[in-house]
Formats: sequence, structure tokens, C-alpha cells
Amino acid sequence: MKPSLRTSRFAALGAGGVVSVALLTGCGDDGTGGTGNADASASPGQQQRSPAQVVQATNKKTTQARTARIKLATTVAAGGDSETITGSGVLDLQDGTSRMRMGQGGRQLEQRIVNQVLYQKPPEASGQLPAGKTWMKIDLQRLNASQGTGGPAMSDPASSFAYTKSLSEKDVRKVGDESVNGVSTTHYRVDLDLSKLAGGDSAQERKLRAQLGDSVPVDLWIDEDGLTRRQQIRMTVKDTAQSGGAGASARQAQAKVVMDFSGFGTDVDVAAPPRSDTVDVTDKVSRQSGTSSRTG
Repeated sequence: MKPSLRTSRFAALGAGGVVSVALLTGCGDDGTGGTGNADASASPGQQQRSPAQVVQATNKKTTQARTARIKLATTVAAGGDSETITGSGVLDLQDGTSRMRMGQGGRQLEQRIVNQVLYQKPPEASGQLPAGKTWMKIDLQRLNASQGTGGPAMSDPASSFAYTKSLSEKDVRKVGDESVNGVSTTHYRVDLDLSKLAGGDSAQERKLRAQLGDSVPVDLWIDEDGLTRRQQIRMTVKDTAQSGGAGASARQAQAKVVMDFSGFGTDVDVAAPPRSDTVDVTDKVSRQSGTSSRTG
């Protein structure tokens, strides 16, 4: 399979940047504060809660499940073309450790995240690695620091959902009752506030808007136990590294990532590959994707 030349880079941005945002909004801080009117449709016998309070509570309950199986589908569309990358594996909901197989068509790669380091094993004969190496390594903390996005929300899934503590009722609405993989859930939509996500850091907010666009709707499907069963994120991915800045000339693509969670409590036993088998490409990735972070 030969990927479209128009969208292959955007697919890479989607698989990397969008997944990081999925983790960013999917698990972490256990704050459960909230305000607003009670949700009259709450289950009998349970404390009535507003949509914002339900979304805040699902973070704590899902994280307390510790681990889960995950299925991922990322679609990136640009210039009339689209590409979809799918994956499945296991995820530690508390520290972000994960193991997944991801790919497009018949081309698959293995991905691991251990101690904030991402490892990817490309298909054999891909020509992406030096002789004798089978894994590429990206230090996520170092990458974030080099691009000025080193706050915990961008690197540590275990502390990344803190913005929910400041959700207001205008940020969340109930869509309706729906079934996800045979499980009854309630669908909620969150309008992600990038200023809150940036924690009041105006420079960080500008970088997030340059990379993700101004509107980032997040959809959550929450079961009767308060666990997140599906999460969907839509955003505008800006390829500012290729255009040389974050202005109007930056090429854009529409990205959607859907993450399904099941098998809560499953074993997650993931180890980093042997150092002798890896090559560190953190600096290369930083040079390729960091232009937008150094501008503005």
C-alpha cells in the first residue's frame, strides 16, 4: 500500500498528535468538583448530577479501574483524500504505559509507551531504521521540553484531566442514550476550552490553537457505572512545520480519533525494548514538528 502523498504527513500528525490529545483528555487527575443544576435523567437511587458533574466523575472512576483494553481509529482528511490508522492493545489508565499494534491496510507496526518514552517498531524492510536496529525511540518529555510544551498535561496522562475541575455547565451537554459495543451508555459532548487546558499560560494556549485549531469537541460515552466506554475527538491539524509558521499559509487537515475502552482491570505488562535494538529519533522528530512551537 502506498499512502497518499497529500495526506501521509497529516496521517502521521494524526496518529501522533491526535493520540496524545486522546490520552490528554481520557485519563488522569481525580478531581471531581463541579457545579450546575441536577440532571433529572440520572438513574433512580443515585445522586442526581448535572452533565458536567458526570463528566468530571468519569475521570476518577475510569482511572480507578487502572487498566483497560483499547481500540483506536484515527482518520485524517485533507484535500479530498483521507487515511485511517487503526490499532488495538492495552493501556495503563494511571501512568500511560501501553502496548498497541497499529497500522493501515496490511502495513502494521508495534508501539509501546514505557516511562514516558514511546517506542515504535516499523514493518520489516521499511527502510526507516539503521542496520541492526528494529525500534525507534521518542522521549516524550524531552520532545515536549524542546518545543516548549513540557507541562505535565502534555506529557503525563496521570495528571492530564485536571481541566475538568473547572468545567461549567455551558461546556458539557447530554446528547442521549446509546449502545457502545453492546454496553448501554449515555453520550455527552464537551467543548474543550483550550485556555483552561493551557492553565492560564497564554503562550501555551497560542501553541495549542496553532496545532489543534480553535474548536476541539470531545464526545464521551459513559456507562451506568461511570466508566468511559468510548471517546471521540475532532480537531483541525495544522502542518505548520512544513509551511514554516502558524499563519494562514499552514496546510490543514481534519482529524478524528475514536478510542474504545473495555476489559477494565486487564493485565498490562509492558517492557521497553533492549537498548541495543533502538535508535533515538527524538531530535529528528523535534526538528520536523517543532517549527510551530518555536513561532508565535
